[in-house]
Amino acid sequence: MLLIRSVLIVVIIGTILVGTGVLLSNVVGRVIPLTPLMQVVLSFVISLALISGAFFYYVYHGFGYQGDIIRRVDTQKRIVTLTFDDGPHPVYTPQILDILAEYQVTATFFVVGSHVEKYPEIVERIYREGHEIGNHTYNHINVPTANAAQLSSEIFQTSIKIMELTGEYPLYVRPPRGMYDSRFRRLSELMGMRIILWSLSSQDWLETMTPEKIENRVLQRVTPGDIILFHDSGSLVKSEGASRLRTVQALPGIIEGLKEQDYQIVSLTRLLRYPLSDEVSDEEDLHY
Repeated sequence: MLLIRSVLIVVIIGTILVGTGVLLSNVVGRVIPLTPLMQVVLSFVISLALISGAFFYYVYHGFGYQGDIIRRVDTQKRIVTLTFDDGPHPVYTPQILDILAEYQVTATFFVVGSHVEKYPEIVERIYREGHEIGNHTYNHINVPTANAAQLSSEIFQTSIKIMELTGEYPLYVRPPRGMYDSRFRRLSELMGMRIILWSLSSQDWLETMTPEKIENRVLQRVTPGDIILFHDSGSLVKSEGASRLRTVQALPGIIEGLKEQDYQIVSLTRLLRYPLSDEVSDEEDLHY
């Protein structure tokens, strides 16, 4: 029933937004003479813009009370945390780990369970080097369209795989593409994991993004308390396959640029504790 309700809500909202797009294009058509083809194109563009805007608001702000979903920390201290989705990857994740080790920076890796199974030695390295590991489902599924049994299995299997390799239960979960629903929120709470989204995306998944553009986007938009999103694997529609070389190339400049702006890069756990305590010992950064 929850799945049907989620799908119905998406369909209803989509229909309303498309209808609004058609209505607005008709209003424009009364002011500016348009051919039928131009009218259709304009309706499509406006509808797409409205849907994109609604999705952006849903991911970055949400609707209604969402105390269980964390996107950033409200602080004036110049602290941020780095997160990486969709890994591990046999090429890019080790390169990212090398860079983090060189700059002595701690990050959080939201791993895909099927990748954990394929590359266990990389997960062990992530943990061994003091980084945090979060749950990103087993097959990088689309949460709102998954049935209840699949959704439960995806989250549970991934947590088990992480525990088998690290001996510790993951405290954090992130839905693929930032798409969640009430079932995901309820399951996360039942399984004892906090939902972590992000407040600043590097947009490193876009093919048009160069290392320089990724670096500039992060350094120009960063604010205190940000949770910054990167990818060490994945692709636009699949769980892996795209090049993350641009992310690897941009990362040193981003870390150096953040430090030049007097930002301290801390672990996710440490960032989340700042509203409660301004002083968290470095030892607490090692493992969560």
